[in-house]
Amino acid sequence: MSKKMSLCDRFSKPVHFVGIVVLLFGILLSFSGCEKIQMPMIPDARGPDVEPLTVMTYNVYIGGSVGAVLSVENLLEVPTAVASVYQSVITSDFPGRAAAIARSIKTYQPHLIGLQEVALIRTQIPGDRIAGGTVPAEEVVLDFLQILMDALRAEGLHYQVAAQVQNIDVEMPMFTDAGIVDVRLTDFDVILSRSDVIISRPVSANYTNALAIEMLGLEVQRGYTAVDAIVSGTTYRVVNTHLEAFVEEARVAQTQELVDVLSGETLPIILLGDFNTPAPDGTAYQILLSARYVDVWQMDSEGTGNTCCQDDDLLNAVSDHSVRIDQIFVRNLELPASVMTYTVGDEPSSRLASGLWPSDHAGVVAHLVFE
Repeated sequence: MSKKMSLCDRFSKPVHFVGIVVLLFGILLSFSGCEKIQMPMIPDARGPDVEPLTVMTYNVYIGGSVGAVLSVENLLEVPTAVASVYQSVITSDFPGRAAAIARSIKTYQPHLIGLQEVALIRTQIPGDRIAGGTVPAEEVVLDFLQILMDALRAEGLHYQVAAQVQNIDVEMPMFTDAGIVDVRLTDFDVILSRSDVIISRPVSANYTNALAIEMLGLEVQRGYTAVDAIVSGTTYRVVNTHLEAFVEEARVAQTQELVDVLSGETLPIILLGDFNTPAPDGTAYQILLSARYVDVWQMDSEGTGNTCCQDDDLLNAVSDHSVRIDQIFVRNLELPASVMTYTVGDEPSSRLASGLWPSDHAGVVAHLVFE
């Protein structure tokens, strides 16, 4: 489902992958920046029919804090605030960061990946929004999904878009040396599947509960997407979401909505995402536990699993991760004795030559070894 958001009448619309293999795998993990490592003994006789299920969630970060725009107190501040965020997005070098994220993905080669903040940035020059124009900006500046897919192919990886949901689609004016330019941000959450995973029953939807920004006449739409995925003969319902970041009331309502939507699901559920609710005490986190979702990170006590957040400019020398809001839950699933979980992209070795972190979030990987 795709929705356009209005930026008040002042700015108009649109808005919004035997023993040597095991040894090599262990070596890779030892250098991957994992926060906790617990390698299982994998019998040599195992074949593809008993391949462990590996999933990942990663908020790839748009590259700037949109909160500066959402919190303006005067509409006259909007073009300057938008220009600042736009410059941050460009400076954050998503192509370079995507290459680093692709390398993390190559280390683990998960069957399925839930991605958040997959942005499409477009411009229109000259802009007409500030004068009440309604022509949508269509000149692509950055297509995060295409850039990441290209980076994955460059690493020799074969992934496909299994499902995606469009969230906010908003266009606003900014001041530049060349005059007024309209900038359009369209945000997506995406599920990627490895090429050997069979996918069916895709669903994409926006939550009915959305954060309203009255000053801008704007609703910050969030959503979720889901697919059935067959791995080693077992069908899982894989769900990916990004819950509201700024206001807990909206986040809690979205969590309850998601729990209700999935309440009748009988397949094993793998729930991935940036939930913006801190473990273990966040209200939305507790709602999920009450609905019998199991946080796989809690299956052992090693490592904090903190995933957020680096500085807005991604240039902090020491990781600032202090909360665990990127999580992997399971439901309707008898968990195996061995569930290994890791964070990625959060060690100094993960940083780009420029000093940038791959994202303001860490990615999270879960590796479920079934008997």
